Amino acid sequence: MESDCHDDAHAHAVELFAMVSAMAAERDRKRLAATCLDTACRISGAKRGTLWALDATGKNLVAVAVHPDRGTATGDTVALYPGGQPDMRDPRCWTAFTGRAAIIEDVARMHGFGRDALLRRDHAHGWRTRGLIACPLRGNDDVTVGVLEVADLDDARGHPLDLAALQALERLIGAFAYQAAIAIATSALIARNQALVEELEALNERLRRENTRLKQQTVSVASRAEGLITASPAMERVLDLIGKVADSAVPVLVLGETGTGKEVVSRLVHAASPRRDHPFVAQNCAALPADLLESELFGHRKGAFTGALADKKGLFEVADGGTLFLDEIGDMPLALQAKLLRVLQDGEVRPLGATEARRCDVRIVAATHVDLRGRVAEGRFREDLFYRISVFPILLPPLRDRGDVPVLARHFLERAAERHQKSVAGISDAALAVLQRHSFPGNVRELMNVIERAVILCRPGGMIEPDNLPPDLTGTAGPVRIAAPQTVAVEGDDAPALRQTVRRYEAERIAQALAANGGNRTRAAEMLGMSRRSLQEKIARYGLGRTGPAGEPGSVAGG
Repeated sequence: MESDCHDDAHAHAVELFAMVSAMAAERDRKRLAATCLDTACRISGAKRGTLWALDATGKNLVAVAVHPDRGTATGDTVALYPGGQPDMRDPRCWTAFTGRAAIIEDVARMHGFGRDALLRRDHAHGWRTRGLIACPLRGNDDVTVGVLEVADLDDARGHPLDLAALQALERLIGAFAYQAAIAIATSALIARNQALVEELEALNERLRRENTRLKQQTVSVASRAEGLITASPAMERVLDLIGKVADSAVPVLVLGETGTGKEVVSRLVHAASPRRDHPFVAQNCAALPADLLESELFGHRKGAFTGALADKKGLFEVADGGTLFLDEIGDMPLALQAKLLRVLQDGEVRPLGATEARRCDVRIVAATHVDLRGRVAEGRFREDLFYRISVFPILLPPLRDRGDVPVLARHFLERAAERHQKSVAGISDAALAVLQRHSFPGNVRELMNVIERAVILCRPGGMIEPDNLPPDLTGTAGPVRIAAPQTVAVEGDDAPALRQTVRRYEAERIAQALAANGGNRTRAAEMLGMSRRSLQEKIARYGLGRTGPAGEPGSVAGG
């Protein structure tokens, strides 16, 4: 007999340990409550039971699990303060208030508590309650979170347990209730934490959307301020990229054909960034010889070289805290590329003639119209510098792929009319059709120059018509007269056909650029992406005359 009791106790302990482990792993609160109650009924031998949880108000016990599913139902409540006073006659309420277990051997023969109320409950459900234990659910913090009620407790032979047996069983159920309370409290804490996490994630998502909206608004405002007007999906994607990268400090590489607006986009990256209140400094790397460019970028000390009569800050120091725009970086000499790489790696700049470096906080935005990867392959551009500056590339579409020529044309018309203080009614449909047919090899810059020329030629108060546009756009230009240079004539028929074709094409493009810019060599050079000196050399080499019929605007002698 003693051995049987020992075996039963051991079996209960093993089951209790297994179920406590299962409860600790359960995260669903309903399943956890059901598991706790089922385990309590199994180890106690109870025919029925209810797990009551304190509601959020602390004024009611709510049935969260019932075994079996008859009589009491989940969701049923027991008021702790009926009439405004604590109910100490209901054993469940008494347990909740006192934190002590209530034991009833037989409801019909009991004394104390609310016998009549319990008998009415038995009668309503067809019960004959013998052996009832109500244990508090109290965890480590000694706060009651509910009540575990088991009833109809019999021994192995089906006989009702006496008071001594019930008291012994209460110790087992009480120990289990303690573990169940911890599991329930942990589950509630996890649920609250999960709710907070979800609330935080929802808040973060709202903040992310608001941040995105504000970034887009900032980029939109900055783009208008920088004169970047578009109705092109391709350019909208560019603006979206700018919004994404503006807040960071990573280098940006702007790629695109000549005249696509690389400097405008670079200024927009700066204007939309936290550096907007600090300097934006631009330098064309193809505009200066290597030694002058080095001094311009890094500065020099007095006496560093002949002519260095005073200290001079370099553009890195001037742009400290802001953005340094390096245009045509593909034309930077190799020796200077190495020095630039060192500055980008170390965040320090040392002026020519100085012995100590200075810290500088500068964001680099570089731009080029050439294929930098190709130049890396040719050994004309450092591979390590390429990867350093191309962290975030932005490719600008050529004007011919944008589809917003009318929008841009009207915008440039307004600006040109204001600049020249001239009233222009607009652009005719015929003129717009001519503009939309043109491929615009000079891109946005060419369109801007074409419109400015048209505004100058247009009669006051009139519309821009096709005859106000350059002849090479309307198809009225005469043949381009190219005097073959002596070098070409010397080579004669022995010159490769491809070289002859390339030279003829180059001459024609120069003539078209001159015509598009009213003969202004400076603007034509900008459109073609070359220096004014290079353009003058090519004009002389090819012996170019007028770019159109006699009397048309666009003489090479201009600009």
